[in-house]
Amino acid sequence: MPKNKVDRSQVSRRAVIGAAATAPALPVGAVDFLPGGDPALVRFGTFVALDLRICRLVNRWADLESDVFQNHNWLNLTEEQQLALPQGQEMARIDAMLPDLFRQRHELTEALPKVAAANPTEIAAKVAAAARLVDPEDNEPAHLLLTGAVRDLAAMRCPDCNRPLVLEGWIEWSVRAGRDGSA
Repeated sequence: MPKNKVDRSQVSRRAVIGAAATAPALPVGAVDFLPGGDPALVRFGTFVALDLRICRLVNRWADLESDVFQNHNWLNLTEEQQLALPQGQEMARIDAMLPDLFRQRHELTEALPKVAAANPTEIAAKVAAAARLVDPEDNEPAHLLLTGAVRDLAAMRCPDCNRPLVLEGWIEWSVRAGRDGSA
């Protein structure tokens, strides 16, 4: 590919993080109506981005909590005093967001098994979503099996033309990334 051409079939890590910061912008059922989009790939990608966003927010909340316990005698502050702190305000914003995000993730989790994958890219995306569902701390062998399958699929090439069979770079990246999206 010439240097001045961009391979639009590859999604950068930055694009996935950007998607995770805003996902999901649509209700679960709305992806059926996206023009020109691949509903299966959109659903799996939305789930991965949503799960990354939740993990990032939960980790941020834990960092804030650790800070206020160490530096502000958190348990001895009134609720008003807690909310006067910038950390308390951010924790309250995260607390307000999480229930809806958890509900959306639950709805997607229930819907994804019914989504048919029609090509190797969609199969890899489906397995990547499954890998996000299996926490490595709860079942490390299953998590490693799923992430390994995604990496194997992402590495596969067409025997005739040697082109990649998985055409979305975010899929393989999502299983290399930590639970919070860090690479």
